[in-house]
Amino acid sequence: MARNGTQKSIDRAQEIHLTAAQIFFTKGYASTSLNDVANALAITKAGLYYYVEGKQDLLFQIMNLGLDSVKNEVLLPAQEITDAEARLKFTILNHARLAAGGNHAVVILSDEISALNFKQREKILQRRRIYFEFVRDTLVELEKQGKLHEIDITAATFTLLGMILWLARWFHSSGKLSVEKVCEDVCRMALRGLLREPQKI
Repeated sequence: MARNGTQKSIDRAQEIHLTAAQIFFTKGYASTSLNDVANALAITKAGLYYYVEGKQDLLFQIMNLGLDSVKNEVLLPAQEITDAEARLKFTILNHARLAAGGNHAVVILSDEISALNFKQREKILQRRRIYFEFVRDTLVELEKQGKLHEIDITAATFTLLGMILWLARWFHSSGKLSVEKVCEDVCRMALRGLLREPQKI
């Protein structure tokens, strides 16, 4: 992240993250150099080092950017919803919107976690666990209310999150489906598979 807190530096850092994410996604992380990123941004490699310590640090920042979006746009507002069914619906819809309508490269690059060092991997995995446990706890609450099908909750949580994240790999806004339509369809299918009597969206 930029060393000072000015809006210009923050905007520039985000531009670097999004541009690098797209290049990593297109060329592959291992095949991309910092020179490739600097050239795409029309800056020097030295200028790029103002914002990042190296390629590994850049990948780590990109992954955190994606997790920040999930935290701010899904997790935090969902935690304010007391009704478990409404909370689950909100979580699915808004996480799907991020996956389908956001920067696909940022979402997909989460698969490159093995390229991080041990400390970075642990931080990313810890952030993922917090979100995973939040979704799982919501399903546990629904199970206690008798609303959940007789399914393994851990398997259901992994399957649900996998289905949402897969959107970034196949969905294109230039296709026949709009972001809103595909997200509603994914939410409807997920609720039917999880809940005994899912409500209409």
